Amino acid sequence: MFATPALAGPNWPDVPDPPRSKSEWVARDAVVNGLPSRVERFESDLTPSEVLDFYRARWAGAKAGPPRETNAGGWQGMSTLVDDFQVAVQVRPRSPSGSEGLISTAHFGGVRKDPFPSQLPRFTDTRITQITESIDGNQRSQLVSMVSNESFDLNISRWRGEWLRRGWQVAFEKQSPVDRDGIKTWLASFSKPPQSVDLAMTWRPTDRRTYLTVNLLGPVDGARP
Repeated sequence: MFATPALAGPNWPDVPDPPRSKSEWVARDAVVNGLPSRVERFESDLTPSEVLDFYRARWAGAKAGPPRETNAGGWQGMSTLVDDFQVAVQVRPRSPSGSEGLISTAHFGGVRKDPFPSQLPRFTDTRITQITESIDGNQRSQLVSMVSNESFDLNISRWRGEWLRRGWQVAFEKQSPVDRDGIKTWLASFSKPPQSVDLAMTWRPTDRRTYLTVNLLGPVDGARP
């Protein structure tokens, strides 16, 4: 998904792929919630249990003790600490056989105190759920997921108004009809060359909340003012 970016990174620990597998990078040097991170996706001929047995044996002698294991939402997981890195494996069955999963590594020693992009508006009723920063070629992406307790219409009004107030131009805007479950959606893009921002907003009446995803795009040298 992302090419190797120019973010200055730590000396990542070696995490082997499972036997009889093929893998690809999802994010090789990203920053997730302020933590330098990398994520790799794999497919293996092994079953999920065999994949976990491989890592369980490899991490049996870890300084942090036996790996921590989880099982939720159809995924089995295992994590351990390697110096100031956390390494985690998630795996599930793959049809018709074998397994698929993710290997993620996070560097706690390189955590950023405030990873929230300074250009994005902040509202007291809005909670940040995840921030992911990555670089593809010469373009930086800062992807922020949020949840707001305010209404759908209020969120559209203030997010749209804030970008226009700052001198950005509407490049695209679409509000879909309300579906039969009462879910509302709004998609929009704003531009202020050489930067642009894409917004996706969803209102779920069952939750009484507005869910937002904002992706700020800009050149590497100018993406973090």
